[in-house]
Amino acid sequence: MDDQRRTILLYYAYRATTANGFWMPYGYVYLLERGYGESVFGLANAAFLFTMVATEIPAGYVGDRFGRRSSLAIGNAIAAAVFGLYAFAGAARQVVALFTLWGVGYAFHSETGEAWLYDVLDQTDGNGSTDDFARTSGRSVTASLLSSSVGALAATPLYLADPALPFVANAALSAAGLPVLALLPATRSDSGADFSVRKAVRALRAQAGRPAVRWLVAYAALFNMLLSMTRWLEQPALRDAGAPLVWFGALYASFQLVAAVGTSTTGWIQERLGALWFFPLLAPLVGIVYGSLALLPAMVFPVIYLRRILSRVMGPIKNQYLNDRLDGAGRATILSGASMVLTLASGAGSAAFGSVAEAMGPLSFLPRAGVVVASAGALLWALTSPVRAPDDSGERAAVRDVADT
Repeated sequence: MDDQRRTILLYYAYRATTANGFWMPYGYVYLLERGYGESVFGLANAAFLFTMVATEIPAGYVGDRFGRRSSLAIGNAIAAAVFGLYAFAGAARQVVALFTLWGVGYAFHSETGEAWLYDVLDQTDGNGSTDDFARTSGRSVTASLLSSSVGALAATPLYLADPALPFVANAALSAAGLPVLALLPATRSDSGADFSVRKAVRALRAQAGRPAVRWLVAYAALFNMLLSMTRWLEQPALRDAGAPLVWFGALYASFQLVAAVGTSTTGWIQERLGALWFFPLLAPLVGIVYGSLALLPAMVFPVIYLRRILSRVMGPIKNQYLNDRLDGAGRATILSGASMVLTLASGAGSAAFGSVAEAMGPLSFLPRAGVVVASAGALLWALTSPVRAPDDSGERAAVRDVADT
């Protein structure tokens, strides 16, 4: 087995340890059974997302300055602590505090792993190229989803035996990622001693000033907000649609398996459609599927399947588009900056609409939210043309020079 293939397989193994499949089926049900409602979920998720916003760029800088693997290790260590403490959260403020800490940990591996993977492919001679990034990234997401599906299946017997066991199991899985990270190689960009805070800020400003970057991030943020709200409304929506609690483990395993199959097509989507055709199709697809939920409550299942597929496929295609317009210096910082915008939009949605969703009910709120977001996305696309051809070498060199000064 050549070194690059071994490295990629190790990365897939690492991504499997970032899954939260044990937590997923009963994370919100556990809180529902203790009397918390959608408003608490919205507040906790807003805390998670806004903490991610505050941490994204510092986390990206840590990856660029001290090494990608250091940043990823911090993320796994914090996730292990959060899952281990989850069952012991007895008050709303403790729940919010745990989600806040989780947001910090998530920021440390949300985009740094993607930057590390692109660097590995970028410095490969003959065995691969950055053209394979979306496909390889999609497969790493599939590894995480398959790990989640196994965890989700195991969660039901664990939860029925003791509600704390799924969370303890997820803590152990997150901790298992630390020795795997130690086996991953450093990349050229991991030696970033000369990448200062000033250079990071200049690089971010330069990228934010480019329409080819700015409008794509804004467009993706709009849909990311909807997908994020759907995530924390899934379990209340399933309950309102009449799904028995004992189904949740199997249901979430099926959600993850379907998402894994969908995510495995990321490379095909990138090759056949690319960002130029994939992103404009989001508006009609989301509008139709979400809107149909207003007519038939059972459409909550297709909505959840779609949410899981899109949230996994959008990332690699977006990052392929952005990476192709970036140079190695500051890559993790800039990708984290883009992720920060997406997270800010999601946090704003959670904070603003949590009480609205609780008052309306998730089965009434989600179709309306879906149609509004799809309409706004179509309008933004028509006005700004978010996806544009790659910059010529002159503009790219100018952006690189900003980061190098």
